Amino acid sequence: MELRGRALYNLLRMNWQRNPSLAIKEWQVANLRDQSTPQLFEQLKSWGIGCDTPTFRAYAQECDSPEDLADLFTEADTPNEIHEQIYLLLFELWRRELPEKQTLSIFCDELDQLIDFFDRDANVVDEKIEESLIALEDILDESVDAGLQPQEALRLANEFCAHDIETFLYDYISHKIDSDQELQASEMIDGFYDYVKDPRWFDFLRVRVFSKTHTSEFDPALSRLIESLQENPELDLAMETAAFLVHEGSSEQFSETIKLCLELMQTEEDFQQLLAIVADYHDCLDQTEQLSSIEELFKRRSTRDLNEPLNQADHDLSAFKLLFKPLITP
Repeated sequence: MELRGRALYNLLRMNWQRNPSLAIKEWQVANLRDQSTPQLFEQLKSWGIGCDTPTFRAYAQECDSPEDLADLFTEADTPNEIHEQIYLLLFELWRRELPEKQTLSIFCDELDQLIDFFDRDANVVDEKIEESLIALEDILDESVDAGLQPQEALRLANEFCAHDIETFLYDYISHKIDSDQELQASEMIDGFYDYVKDPRWFDFLRVRVFSKTHTSEFDPALSRLIESLQENPELDLAMETAAFLVHEGSSEQFSETIKLCLELMQTEEDFQQLLAIVADYHDCLDQTEQLSSIEELFKRRSTRDLNEPLNQADHDLSAFKLLFKPLITP
């Protein structure tokens, strides 16, 4: 997916912060939010654009977005690198000088900032995130009313966001469930369900909500999720479901999901993740002999490359299947 607007530079800055040795130009990762408005206008002046706040607002009122304004202030033959530097300055000025004139790119830039804060501390911007997600749902609803399909509406919004919105929604709703805020989590699941590419992840979140609220809908919802995974397998979701079933559901459902994971595993990391889940299961049941066997497998494989492809003839994999045949055979 090609990122649009400010999103590309937010992504570059995120990657650069993780790895400052990346070959990125200073202007591409500059934090313009920390610069004063006069500093921004002075930089525009260096590109031959004389402007002040009243002039800027007058020009901006004639445009629908910072992207349109950048096109207005540059020529068709302006080198792309110069155009982009001018655009970033105009974008930041639009963000602070025209709060009443919201655009999709401005909204998604703010959402990117909130997601960054959330990743560092899940509770620090909780209220602001909730407000932004209410606004996002309104934006998506309006896009559908204008003729877009729901998933296309979210895909379009995601082009203006450096983070994957669907992944963030899943993580944020999970945070709500972990924080015993099941009502808010349920409302978000309902609000965004039609927009996500694979709603089964939201089905899983709904199962988690049902388990915490002890509703009669839990068992049938969990059964439907497992049946869906058997019909259309997906390893990551199967692993998440298996980890959940360590403490919830029946032993039969846990066994079914473990068997599915075994069929889907491809790497050493997959195998070790499955070993950890099964170890937790036996630990919860105080099955010390089985737990000891799992720990021995871990010990033998601790130095392996997690990205290494898993050989289906691997001795430890065969030993695992043999030792735990009662667990993985319905």
